Amino acid sequence: MKRLFIAVDIELLENFKILTQQLKSELRNDDIVWVKNGLQHLTLRFLGETPETKIEPLANILAVAANTTQPFELQLDKMGVFGSKYAPETLWYGFSEFSLFKNLYNKLEKKLMQIGFKENYGNFVPHITVGRIKKIGNKKRFWEIINKLQPQFTQTIPVNSLTLIQSKLNNDGPTYKTLYEIEL
Repeated sequence: MKRLFIAVDIELLENFKILTQQLKSELRNDDIVWVKNGLQHLTLRFLGETPETKIEPLANILAVAANTTQPFELQLDKMGVFGSKYAPETLWYGFSEFSLFKNLYNKLEKKLMQIGFKENYGNFVPHITVGRIKKIGNKKRFWEIINKLQPQFTQTIPVNSLTLIQSKLNNDGPTYKTLYEIEL
């Protein structure tokens, strides 16, 4: 079994790297596991533990989706938090508009279900994980910082390929291995 996900590779530009450094500085007393530079990605679909026998069918599904999708762009323009106001779990950068990305997701979702993956429930919120929150000391202060540091700039994210990635979780964070990358 391999822990897999489908993603778009990205590289954060300087404005977002500076914002991440500001977040790290402002939230330094909280227990947050920050995503290392170079490991950021835009997840299209988390697949989870996957038998090796499904990897080739997955690659075929990605190839079909890639061949029927034109490259497009997204505008990275906001920061958000998954979890509740009282129990924040994940800090992320995201998009106000992502209809083309959702169309690609919907196209893949149908095919994934046909080869035995369970339907992905919940809201579809494309995002780039910045940090995984373990413990916040002062939640009021945390939310003040999040509201204060909302980005006042954007970054264009080109969506021109799909990548099937294997993730291994370690004590010092995940490591990723690209299994397939297919151009749109």
